[in-house]
Amino acid sequence: MNAPLAGIRVIDLSVNAPGPFASKMLADLGAEVTCVTNPAQAAPAYAGAEDDPMLSARGGPNDALSVGKTCCALDLKSDPGRAALLDLAKISDVLISEMRPGKLDALGLGWEALRAANPRLVLCEITGYGRTAPHAARAGHDINYLALSGALSLIRDGGGKPVVPQNLIGDYAAGGTMAVAAILAALLTRERTREGRHIDLSMTDGIRYLMADISAATLLAGHSEESWRGTLNGSMPTYDTYRTADGGWIAVGALEPKFIAVIAEGLDWPELIGLMRTKDRWPEARLGLQRRFLERELSHWVALFEASDACVTPVLSLAQAHPAGSPGIEAAIGDGR
Repeated sequence: MNAPLAGIRVIDLSVNAPGPFASKMLADLGAEVTCVTNPAQAAPAYAGAEDDPMLSARGGPNDALSVGKTCCALDLKSDPGRAALLDLAKISDVLISEMRPGKLDALGLGWEALRAANPRLVLCEITGYGRTAPHAARAGHDINYLALSGALSLIRDGGGKPVVPQNLIGDYAAGGTMAVAAILAALLTRERTREGRHIDLSMTDGIRYLMADISAATLLAGHSEESWRGTLNGSMPTYDTYRTADGGWIAVGALEPKFIAVIAEGLDWPELIGLMRTKDRWPEARLGLQRRFLERELSHWVALFEASDACVTPVLSLAQAHPAGSPGIEAAIGDGR
């Protein structure tokens, strides 16, 4: 793959997930990334990290987000450390930070100081709530941003309890991925204006942006949240997971009647088509799907639907889904040649 960001230098002050993921994407696109760590604490402290291989890996040799980057330790609370960072900023294009609003300024490393050192620098500050939110300085994590954005209200179990979907939505999608989009836009703008940009990226606002299409049914069309929120969250029988005879799981994603018809044919159960037409028959459809998928092993259902447009796939473990290791950005966006 060509390296579209070759020659771009990035400084990453972040340590959690959003910033390191953003700089990892930039590194995979060819940028030269330098991670600046605190000499007193190279990795964040998480409760339970000793028993959690993912949490304990952060900042270590098995940290996937550190691949392709170089690191240096600077004490940003010291004059020499701050001077070293400003020297680094002078020859860099992007600086990524996850500090709470005002922390960089308090260190003497805020936007004005950085812009004075390098007018072409792009500063991307990833925060939970944004610099101007009433609770901007409050601590938070992915679950808090999901809760305040309204997204967590949409992700519930069968009993109505909000369920946390790992930290993919806030940290990685609304945080890291949106940061990359904003940084690339700022670099493009810099080519025209020759000036850097200060990006204030709120993960809570980012989640709201990700929800634009989903929330329109309530905020624009006036439908109650309860009337539709579970459709893509397991309440639709043909958009759910089912256990198989050997303890495996099959994922069914048939939203459209044409796909439901394919499933009905494969299961030799034509009645499914009629049951899925109205929600009052959905409980009967679910029970029928549960019973039928429990009759055979996962391999049987995979073979049955593999060559058909049924939107039926096995639920793979991480080891099964990534037998050769985690895919790079090349796999996601293609070679481009």
